[in-house]
Amino acid sequence: MLGVLEAAVARASQYLMSAFRSGGGRAVVLDKGDDVTREADLAVEEMVFQMLKESFREGGVLYAEERGVYRWGDERYIFVLDPLDGSLNFAVGIPLFAVSLAAGRNREGTLHDLEYAAVAIPPTGDVYTAGPGVGARKNGRPVRREVRSNVVFVAVSNGFPDKTCDVVRRLGLKGRSLGSSAAELVFTAEGAARGFLDLRGRLRVLDIAGALTFGRYVPGFKYILYGEPYPDSRVSIIAGDGPFVDAAAN
Repeated sequence: MLGVLEAAVARASQYLMSAFRSGGGRAVVLDKGDDVTREADLAVEEMVFQMLKESFREGGVLYAEERGVYRWGDERYIFVLDPLDGSLNFAVGIPLFAVSLAAGRNREGTLHDLEYAAVAIPPTGDVYTAGPGVGARKNGRPVRREVRSNVVFVAVSNGFPDKTCDVVRRLGLKGRSLGSSAAELVFTAEGAARGFLDLRGRLRVLDIAGALTFGRYVPGFKYILYGEPYPDSRVSIIAGDGPFVDAAAN
């Protein structure tokens, strides 16, 4: 299972970096009001779907950002894909975006089914993977969380809740926003940041499924999800080390 996920995000990363360097894949093909779909989103989504369908012919269900739900066979496996997390960064030439893919046995159709994850950061070449028996790894090496800063990643769009500022000030942290929740969460899981806050109630489980599945295998990483754990749900989340999460939640 994990090998297929790694191969899928590797192929997606190659496509995205080629398009990023050439300026391709940026055209908007669908405007959804609070978000847009670009050519690159659709290309990666279709690419990954075909790889999964070929590798798991018995059946599966893929929850994907752009075209919704793909079903085939007996639907025994669940896959959750964000083909391009950080698409605005990609479109304007900022080299920070991610491909996120998670999988598991399809039981409840929720985040709790997911056991395997592969999150790639194409501009850096880093790949974060996790699964039973192998734990959490970055570029094949085990991840041991060591907090290296007092940074907390905060979700910023055209505004954010007052509580976000309150938490950052109260705990004496420095807020930063990179424009890719999947990237920010794996960075937090490995210790580059103390925590991650998105309290807007707008973050999709699809965006963070891979990163949260990865984080579950990292000792010392914790998260609280506010909302339903279904792939298409919109939620709020606090993530990081236990003391940070507990303090931020109060």
